[in-house]
Amino acid sequence: MKVKILYFSSLKDRIKKSQEVMDIPEGTTVSSLINVLKNTYPELEKNFDSVMVAVNEEYASAEQILKEGDTVAIIPPVSGG
Repeated sequence: MKVKILYFSSLKDRIKKSQEVMDIPEGTTVSSLINVLKNTYPELEKNFDSVMVAVNEEYASAEQILKEGDTVAIIPPVSGG
């Protein structure tokens, strides 16, 4: 099944893209998707440890199961003031 992944802030800058469509197996959880991203972008593995994830514009738990056509936003921590 296909999901759309949106990248923000420093992640977007480091991987040089703001979004991509990824084909993942049925039953994939948010946590499993993060592991796939760690394998896809090994140079950013530690960056994915502290991200917030939203699915279809609502914050998601690690156990949430993704569905065909979901939009997953990967949001790194933001600092500053």
